[in-house]
Amino acid sequence: MRFAVPMLPPSVNHYKQMRRGGGMYLTKQATAFADQTFLLSRGIRITGNFYEIDLTFYLGPKRQKLSSHDLDNFIKVAIDALARAHVITNDGRVLDLHVHKRFCSTERDERTEFSVEGKQIDERALFQQGELPASSR
Repeated sequence: MRFAVPMLPPSVNHYKQMRRGGGMYLTKQATAFADQTFLLSRGIRITGNFYEIDLTFYLGPKRQKLSSHDLDNFIKVAIDALARAHVITNDGRVLDLHVHKRFCSTERDERTEFSVEGKQIDERALFQQGELPASSR
């Protein structure tokens, strides 16, 4: 399954905030990204007990300083959005993750592209052998 969200996720530093009485809540930016992920995934749920995810983040001119906007700051928010949208059942079930940072010419072209594939793998064999069977790679 492939789809794109016409925005970048907020960095993990702007993902959750503390409540006054304790606990955490999602920021407006994180909620907006999760909502867009839900809408644009069109209610599709990926089958399989494990997942392979490919993420591509397209950064506009204002974000093109290579030393900033670390990929790891985007990844957690993007994968959590897939789980919140019920595209995947559990983000702990991601076996393979491929991440790319690309650049676009305008701010309007900023986006996050998702490719998600389900894999049905015998868990006992996976955990006993320590690696994926050749047919699942």
